[in-house]
Amino acid sequence: MQISHRPVIAVAAAVCLSITLGACGGGDKDKSSSSSSSSSSSSSSSSSASSSAKAAPKLKPRKAEESGTNPTIADYIKEEKIQETSIHPGDPGAPAVDIDRPTGWDSAGEDTPDYAYGALVYTGPGAQSTDYTANIVALVSRLDGPVDPDKLLKLAGGEVKNLPGFESVGEEPGTSAGFPAFRIAGTYNLKGGGKAAFGQETVVFKGPDGLYVLQINATSDESQGHELFEALDAVDKSLKITF
Repeated sequence: MQISHRPVIAVAAAVCLSITLGACGGGDKDKSSSSSSSSSSSSSSSSSASSSAKAAPKLKPRKAEESGTNPTIADYIKEEKIQETSIHPGDPGAPAVDIDRPTGWDSAGEDTPDYAYGALVYTGPGAQSTDYTANIVALVSRLDGPVDPDKLLKLAGGEVKNLPGFESVGEEPGTSAGFPAFRIAGTYNLKGGGKAAFGQETVVFKGPDGLYVLQINATSDESQGHELFEALDAVDKSLKITF
């Protein structure tokens, strides 16, 4: 599988390890690596505590800004009157989105947001030392109507750039799981103070019944940024999409 945009996440992880930049913290934490157990990935942001390695904390999804200077995929869908249908595992004709679950990450289980295809939460070393639950949440949507795949990818980074105080450490187009993709990573300001580390990958692919968009959102506070970006890189490397 060719993934030509992985350097963005490599750069993000390097930034997180930098003492001088210190943008994502986590320089003194154990590094995580990928394992062979299979799991569906997912995306969103959270501010709840990690109570134990076995119990997945309740996720509180980050709400996207209603407006901003950067146009978004959501704006395009609304303007072109495109019908968007959220897809979940097991839906008739739904694609299977599979990954190798990164070490130190568990399924969010019943705490997965209703709108998401799936979700992972960090339960590895240091998870209980912060009141912010690092998470990776995947959304899958089918789009019906006058959809331009190239336009979707062009607008893919808009939502992230509209986050409060967003500072990019890299963005680029590429491919993931053999499909066109766009990736962006950086930090933004959390409500109440502090910084969140954030990475997003958008993958556009055609199915037998229409055009699909997979969006993977990875979020943590700055202290777990290195673990977050290592996990996102592992997800990216192992991502498989089939019908």
